[in-house]
Amino acid sequence: MAGIRLNNLEETRRLGRWLADHLPGSGVRALLLRGPLGSGKTTLTSALVQALPGGDKAETASPSFTLCNHYPTTPPVLHCDLYRSVGGLPDEILEGLEDPAVLTVVEWAEYLSPADLPEEILDISLKACEKNRLLTLQAHGSSAAKLLCDLCAHWPEGDG
Repeated sequence: MAGIRLNNLEETRRLGRWLADHLPGSGVRALLLRGPLGSGKTTLTSALVQALPGGDKAETASPSFTLCNHYPTTPPVLHCDLYRSVGGLPDEILEGLEDPAVLTVVEWAEYLSPADLPEEILDISLKACEKNRLLTLQAHGSSAAKLLCDLCAHWPEGDG
């Protein structure tokens, strides 16, 4: 488990770019995002998507009402929001979580059953504070653990 502080929007974008550079090929299949409304889940996802190849063609938006947005990036991103998903998950989300070619980003991941999760995931909890965002990151799986170690080694001292 690790902690990171994001002091401004540019640092959030920098983290999104870092994830875009390191997630493809890492073996990590899903990002689980947790946090209250306004904590930065969609902002981080947008920064990640925009930094991936093809991200300039993606119109990122919160999937609060659509439940899922597909982005024409490499790798393809399935961006889901479970805030309004009551009961079972839509097949579209389950298929995305099972497809190793798709990077699935799930907002409100606390509504996912552990049985539905792939083995390699990075779980990020976001908390908005008065002047910054505090992120708690937890890796599940050996590839995710390596990715998290690389991120902690990269992030500036004092922020992680």
